[in-house]
Amino acid sequence: KIFIILAVILVSLFLCALRLRSSLAEQYSVSSNPKDNSVSSNPKAIPKNKIVTSTRNSSGDSDKPIQVAYAISLIKCSDKQSSTSGLIDAATVLRHSVHQTSMRNPSSGSKYDYKMYAIVHKKAESCSHLLGDLGYHIIVKDSPVQTSEIRGDYLRKHVHKEWCCGADEFVKLFAYTIHDHPIVVHTDIDFMYVKPMDDLFDAMLLPHDSDEGKAARDKVELEYPDKQQSMPEDIQAYLTRDYHQVIPGRKAAFQAGFIVLKPNQKVFDEYLEIIREGNYVEGFSRENGWGGKGYGGVVGSMAMQGLPAYYYDEVAPNTSVELNGCRYNHMGANIFYDNVPNFIR
Repeated sequence: KIFIILAVILVSLFLCALRLRSSLAEQYSVSSNPKDNSVSSNPKAIPKNKIVTSTRNSSGDSDKPIQVAYAISLIKCSDKQSSTSGLIDAATVLRHSVHQTSMRNPSSGSKYDYKMYAIVHKKAESCSHLLGDLGYHIIVKDSPVQTSEIRGDYLRKHVHKEWCCGADEFVKLFAYTIHDHPIVVHTDIDFMYVKPMDDLFDAMLLPHDSDEGKAARDKVELEYPDKQQSMPEDIQAYLTRDYHQVIPGRKAAFQAGFIVLKPNQKVFDEYLEIIREGNYVEGFSRENGWGGKGYGGVVGSMAMQGLPAYYYDEVAPNTSVELNGCRYNHMGANIFYDNVPNFIR
């Protein structure tokens, strides 16, 4: 009798899952006509899985919506920190939040379309189909730099220990190579959008000296508002900093869970050469980390917490904008300095 009850429960759960998947497919299906981007309430009216694929081309065709790429990286499948069910839940919530804050939801007020991407390390390819089923375009890549290629002894011998994934985390850099879109937003999978980011996108794409461009820049909320007038003419990236890891007076690392960027092969290549050079100095002083410039000594500093901060501060200065971390990448973190961080005691 117990087995019969369990069987009924399992069948019911399976049917619920099928209904949910069907519902999501219908919700995210839109017209193949780029001028009709509304969500269809009638799944028979249009083919399923049709989405707008146009972006504003080099001729500036304003009749076509600008499509922003929203990307995540999947570096490994389930382990002690994660699970398959958690992956599905997080990826579904993330995509739904992107949808709700895009032009496909008329009440959002956004004028930007979207396409979802998952940059999948080849070690995680076996579970990537879960993201494909949710509408993510899968890009399978190996680490862009192998540990054996790193010339610097310390980085080569220690990067594999770095949180969370060692050198495998550099797979996130492939976000710079998604060239079919003018803007790529890369986040961790445990992320949710609550408002459109049109002002950020406008400030990136519109001429900096146009009335529209100036108005968009005025609306961008910076970590340091006094720098509003010194924003670069050509904004290549928006980022936030990991201040809750920093000792006062030290350089803050990049918060690797969120970045908005313009795809750029040159930037990608420069990153790889920095990694291969491996100029990373051991220790916790102001002369440690990448280039001996103080970009180290925090969690993730040898990988995607320290490297982008070093790149945008030292290699490509005046090309990025630091956003207010409470507005654009809120983590509920306490940034008040009470004591020396646990990881360097």
